[in-house]
Amino acid sequence: MSYVETIFLDVQPGHIPQVVSALSGLEGVGAWVTEIGRLNRITLLRTAQTYEALLSGRPDVLSSLPHENLVRVEVTSWRAITPVANPGSYGSVYEWRCYEAKADGMPDVEERFLAAVPERETVSPLTCTLVSLEGTPRIAHLWPYADLNARSEKRAAAVATGSWPPKVAPFLTRMESEILLPLAISLWN
Repeated sequence: MSYVETIFLDVQPGHIPQVVSALSGLEGVGAWVTEIGRLNRITLLRTAQTYEALLSGRPDVLSSLPHENLVRVEVTSWRAITPVANPGSYGSVYEWRCYEAKADGMPDVEERFLAAVPERETVSPLTCTLVSLEGTPRIAHLWPYADLNARSEKRAAAVATGSWPPKVAPFLTRMESEILLPLAISLWN
């Protein structure tokens, strides 16, 4: 099992280039800028084999951030419920989807996602599926695509199988999606 940390950086308008430049010294992270969704946002993703290792690395990453250009920093720890893809080149766009679950709905959401993912991955690869370890119960998944047209085609093909999306709507309270573009420093690009 692996653990993942997401660090969402909401950047002051007009300061994305400065923040990206300041992040160029970070190593061992996935890094994306939001193209469609919450604008002026950078998403960082770190992995570790243990939860303790994830937490112990957090202060170094947070202290390296250019706080003078940030409006808000949101950090969440996750448990990976599908293997995290090895670093590499997977596409020019990624889709981050995050669903909030009802307080008692997370076991059903996790079970149904895990059951549906193998067939979904026959259509296109998955970077990771994550369950939140803190805060609101959430499940998130990150998908790479060659481009936005490929995303539309792959999602339509997955829905046509009848097994996707997983039947989780009754257990959810909120759903979000963002289209992300990988940064040059990203382990996944």
